[in-house]
Amino acid sequence: MSNEVMVIPIEQILLHPTASSKRALLTEVVGLLPALDPDPVLELIMARERLGSTGIGHGVAIPHSRMPDLPHPVIALARHVEGVDFDAIDGRLVHIVVLLLVPDDGSSKHLELLAQLARSLQKTSFRQAIMAATDVESIALLFAQDQKHPLI
Repeated sequence: MSNEVMVIPIEQILLHPTASSKRALLTEVVGLLPALDPDPVLELIMARERLGSTGIGHGVAIPHSRMPDLPHPVIALARHVEGVDFDAIDGRLVHIVVLLLVPDDGSSKHLELLAQLARSLQKTSFRQAIMAATDVESIALLFAQDQKHPLI
């Protein structure tokens, strides 16, 4: 892994998903990753969701998993204006889903990246900026500018 700021490629940001359920939304987000076979990715993510919802509250979910043969971390985002029931810990609908996949190499990067995402997404102003963004470039820039401790 390089010492770069965590960046979400604009091709991996979805502003207007059509999904009305957790699984359908995760399917749309996984579909943003053309280099990966969506079926095993969705299977890994749904297996993680069965352990407990990754809806962390405040309208945010960070579905995540380790993935065999993944060369580097992968991140994608969907913003759902209406919100989807994600079984979040606070019972609220989820509007921001950030999918994180990391290599299955046993490193601590997985937890570091999750913590970094959670710190950013716990900020009310950060969430509001994502919801107010009018284009994918604005959201990608928000994440790039918010990172204090580059991890990937």
